[in-house]
Amino acid sequence: MKIVIVGGGPRGLSVLERIVEHSRDEKNLKITMFDPYGPGGKIWRQDQPLSLLMNSVACQVTLFTDETLSTSGPVAKGPNLYEWAEQYAEEYIQEYEGGSLAFINEARNLGPNDHCSRAFYGLYQRWFYRYVQTRMTEQTSVTFFNDTVRAVRIAEEGEGFLVYTKSVEITADKVILALGHQETEGNETEQKLAAYATEHRLFYSTPKNAADNFFDAVKPRQTVLLKGLGLAFFDYMTMLTVNRGGRFRRRAGVLEYQPSGNEPKIVAGSGRGFPYHARGDNQKKYGEQYQPRFLKQKNLNKWKRQGHFSAERFFLLLKKEIEFVYYSALIKEKYPQTNQARFAEEFVRKKGDTTVLTKYRIQPSDWWDWSIIEHPDVELSEYEGFASFVSEYIREDCQDAKKGNIKGPVSSAFDSLKDMRDQIRFMLDHQLFTNEEYQDVFLKWFVPLNSFLSIGPPLERMEELQALLDAGVVTLLAPNMQVDTVDGQFVGYSKEVPDKRFASFFLMEARIPSVDVARSMNPLIQQLLNEEVGRRHSLELPAQRIYFTGAIDVERTSNQLIDGQGNVIAGLFCYGVPTEGIHWLTAATARPGTDPWNLREADEIAEQLLIDN
Repeated sequence: MKIVIVGGGPRGLSVLERIVEHSRDEKNLKITMFDPYGPGGKIWRQDQPLSLLMNSVACQVTLFTDETLSTSGPVAKGPNLYEWAEQYAEEYIQEYEGGSLAFINEARNLGPNDHCSRAFYGLYQRWFYRYVQTRMTEQTSVTFFNDTVRAVRIAEEGEGFLVYTKSVEITADKVILALGHQETEGNETEQKLAAYATEHRLFYSTPKNAADNFFDAVKPRQTVLLKGLGLAFFDYMTMLTVNRGGRFRRRAGVLEYQPSGNEPKIVAGSGRGFPYHARGDNQKKYGEQYQPRFLKQKNLNKWKRQGHFSAERFFLLLKKEIEFVYYSALIKEKYPQTNQARFAEEFVRKKGDTTVLTKYRIQPSDWWDWSIIEHPDVELSEYEGFASFVSEYIREDCQDAKKGNIKGPVSSAFDSLKDMRDQIRFMLDHQLFTNEEYQDVFLKWFVPLNSFLSIGPPLERMEELQALLDAGVVTLLAPNMQVDTVDGQFVGYSKEVPDKRFASFFLMEARIPSVDVARSMNPLIQQLLNEEVGRRHSLELPAQRIYFTGAIDVERTSNQLIDGQGNVIAGLFCYGVPTEGIHWLTAATARPGTDPWNLREADEIAEQLLIDN
C-alpha cells in the first residue's frame, strides 16, 4: 500500500508513527511525506530566533503515546521533550545538526518546567522522524520530500489518488492531510488597510507568525501600532525589543528593561483591551489533572442519551468547576481553619451557591466574579486612568501566576480549563448543542474567553511586558481598539478614549491568521475547494441562514474529507488545523499521561487506514 502524508509538523509525524506501529503485519507499505520545511514543518523550523518560545513547558510536550491511550492502537512510549533534552539531544545535535552550541546549551540548561525555543522543539521533531524509521519493519519505508503539494485528485478509475507538486507526481492508495496554520487573503478590513498602505507608502503587515514577518521595516524610535494582545503579540513585542539589542535585568526582585535605542514606540491594543493571562508556574506532575465534580462522565453520558443539552447550562456548570478549583486553593491559602472536605461537598451539592461562601465565611472581596474575569475594565469608572489600571492588573497577574497552577487560586482555576478540554470535546463530538448554540455560545463567546484565560504566554513574557510598560517602550490602549486612516497615516486609538490618538506609518496585525479555508493561500486547499474535492464546513441555522465555520468539511468521526456533493471520500483524510471549527484546539500540543486528543486522532486514522486496505 502507498500512503502520502502532506505536512511534516507534529500531526504529520504523529500519524506517521501511528501507521508504523499499527503496520507490523503489513507486507509492503510505502509512505511518502511532503513538507517544504522538512520534518517539524514551518512553525518549528530551525532558522528562526531562539527568543521565540513554546507556550507549553518542556515536560508537558510529547510525540509519544503512553499507557493512557484510550484508543485501541499499540502503545510505544518514548521521551517527552524535557527527557529528550536531558538524555538524547546533545548527541543528536552533534551528529545531525552541526553541533550547534546554542542548541546544546539550551538542552543542558532546560528544566522540566521551562519554556524552550520553538526551534528546539523542531529539533525534537526531526529526531523523532529519524527514530520512527528505526521502528519500521523491512517491509515499510518512508521518503520525505521538501516540497509543496499543490493538488490531490481522485484517480480516474476511482481507485486511489494522484498527488502533485511542481516537480513530482505520484499515486497513492491513501492520503492524509496534516496541514498547519496557513496564510490567508485579508478580510475586507485588512484589504482596505493594505490598499491604503500601498497608496500612501506605509508599512502594513497582515496576520502572520512572528518568524515570518519583516520587522526591519519598522524604524527605531518611530511609533508602530500592533493590533492584538494574544499569544502572537508577545512574539512581536520580543522581536521589536530584545531582538533589537534591548536587555532585561532583575534588580531587587523587579524586572527592568534596558533599551538599546533601536526599539520603536509600541502602541498595542485589542477589542478586550487586556493581554492573555500568563500561564501559572507548573506544579502538576506527570498526568496530573483536575477531576471534574459537575461534568462527570456519567452526566455526559446521560446528556448524550438525551440527544441535546443546553449550551448555556453546560457552560454554567463549567464555570462552577472553575470556581470550585479557585475556592479549593483559596481556602488552603487564606482560610486554613476551614474544613476543606465539608466545603467541597456542600459547594458541589448546592452548585456553588453563594450561601455556601457566606456559611464558610469567605470574605466577599475574595468571591470569584465572572463579570470582572471576562471584562476586567468593569471596575473602571472612567478610562483616563487606564494606563495605571492595566499596569497594576498585569502586576497582579504575574503574582497570581507565580503561585502556581495548583497552589495559586487564580492560576489553578485558569489551568483547570486545560484539564477539562475532553469534557467540552465530548459535547462537540456528539453534537449535543444546537447549531445556533454552537455558533453563539461556543464559537463566539467561549472560544475567545478560553484563549484569554488559559492559552496565555509564559510568565516571563508577562513580566517583560510589565518592564516595557514601566520603561515607556510599550503603551496599551484601553478596550475597543480602532484604526483609522487619516492624512496618509494610520491612527490608532480606543473607542473608550477617542481623543487620545497615535499616528503611525507602521501597522502590524499581531496575531496568526484565523482558520478560514475560503481565504487560504495554500494552493492545495484552493485546489480542493475549486475542484470540489473538498468543501467548506457550514452550519444550518434558523430562518434558512448558513454559517461557515472556516473549517474544511470532514466526517466528524473518521476525519475523511467530504466533497462538494456531500459525499465522504474514502481514504482521503484531513485532521488538525484546517478542521478547526468542526474540532477544537487542533493546534494544541500533546501532553504526556493525559490520553491527548491529537494522538487519539492520529491513532484512529492509522487504524482505519490500514483496516480499509
